[in-house]
Amino acid sequence: MPHHFLHTPFGEVHYRKLGGGPRLLIALHGFGADSSYFQCLGPSLHGICTLYAIDLPFHGLTRWKEPGFRPGHIEHIVRAILQCEGRERFEAVGHSLGGRLWLCLLDRLGGQMDALYLLAPDGLQTRWMGLAGRLPLFLRRLVGRLAAQPEKGLALAQQLQHRGLIDGFVVRYLKHHLKNSDRRRRLLNTWYALSNFPLNTGSARSLLSTLRAPVLVLLGKQDILAPAAALRMALDGLPNVEVREVDANHRTVCQWVVPFLKDGLRAAENAFAARPR
Repeated sequence: MPHHFLHTPFGEVHYRKLGGGPRLLIALHGFGADSSYFQCLGPSLHGICTLYAIDLPFHGLTRWKEPGFRPGHIEHIVRAILQCEGRERFEAVGHSLGGRLWLCLLDRLGGQMDALYLLAPDGLQTRWMGLAGRLPLFLRRLVGRLAAQPEKGLALAQQLQHRGLIDGFVVRYLKHHLKNSDRRRRLLNTWYALSNFPLNTGSARSLLSTLRAPVLVLLGKQDILAPAAALRMALDGLPNVEVREVDANHRTVCQWVVPFLKDGLRAAENAFAARPR
C-alpha cells in the first residue's frame, strides 16, 4: 500500500487512504497505534466510503516538528483532507485517544460532521490516559523527568503500587513504554499534549448534546480500559447518542464497526432528524 503524506507547517502527516466511495470518513487511532489500525475496514468500504486514516503526531510515519500538538493542529489536518477531496462535510471515526480528540474538536468541526463513531473512547471513564489528563501539567513534567531515567521511574511506580496508589496495570503499562526510547518519547509527548484536550463526563455530554448529527459509541464487553458499563452510564440519556456493546476488547473493537459504518446510523439519523429542534 503506497504511503501518503499531508504537508503541513507542523510536519509531514502520514495517512492511509482506504476503501473508496461517495462518503468521506476521517479516522483517528488510539495511543500507541497508527493508521494501520483501521486497515481491516478497507475491503468492506469499497463503493461505500473513502476513509482517511491519519498517523497522529509522534505515531507511525508522521514526522512531527512541534514539541506537542493542540486542537488547532488536528483541525488543520482535517481541513487539509477536506480540501484534498473538495468536500465540506465528513464523518468522523475515533478509537480510544482518537475518540477523545474528536470530542474535543466538536466545537470546531462538529458543524461539518454528518456522523460520529466513537470506538471505546478515552476521556470519560478510562484508565491511565484519563489519569494523565487529570494531573496538573507540572506533575506530568515531573513524571516526565523521572521517565527520562526509566529505572528510577519504574522503581517509583512499584513503590506507589506497594502503597496501593496505582495498580499492576499501570506498572505493566509503564514497563512497556519506558524501556524503549521511541515508545518513551511518544508516551511523554502525548501525555503532555493531553492538557490541550481536557475532557470529562460533564464536558463530553455538553459537547455531544450540541452536535446535530447521530453518534455511535461502540464498546467492548471485554474492555478493561474503557469499561462498557461505566461509559454507558456516563452517556445515558443523550438523544443523538446510540451506545452498543460487542464481544470485543479495547484493541479488537474496530473489527466490529463495519456494519454500523455501512448502514447502522441511517435509522438513527432519520430518527434524530425527525425530532423537534
